[in-house]
Amino acid sequence: MAVAADARDVVHCEQFTDAAQRRRAGRLCGHFDAVRGLDPSRVALVERLLWRALVALRDSQPLREALARTENRPGLAAAIAEPTRGLAELDRRLDQFEDALRIVVEESDPELTGTALRRVAALDPL
Repeated sequence: MAVAADARDVVHCEQFTDAAQRRRAGRLCGHFDAVRGLDPSRVALVERLLWRALVALRDSQPLREALARTENRPGLAAAIAEPTRGLAELDRRLDQFEDALRIVVEESDPELTGTALRRVAALDPL
């Protein structure tokens, strides 16, 4: 798949310059790897959702870095408020997605695992 993908579509850990975001992406992928053996149709959907989440996380890096370098001074607060809220919302949704994936991994009852996987497949991390 990576061979046929455009370079913009491939997400790998070296693209995450921020250590915290690299760890977050790694946790998401680790949880996903643990559910690969479950319902193939649902896992394929979760894989697409995971890819979208990783692309959004990767693409948010320049904004995160710019905001980290910005000094909050009079008149600038309003300009950085909206991007900051947008990143907070993305982080909240990614955390929900990660939590849902983790629950699938930790569930020991096969019937409940299937229900949890369906729940993850219904989430939209973006």
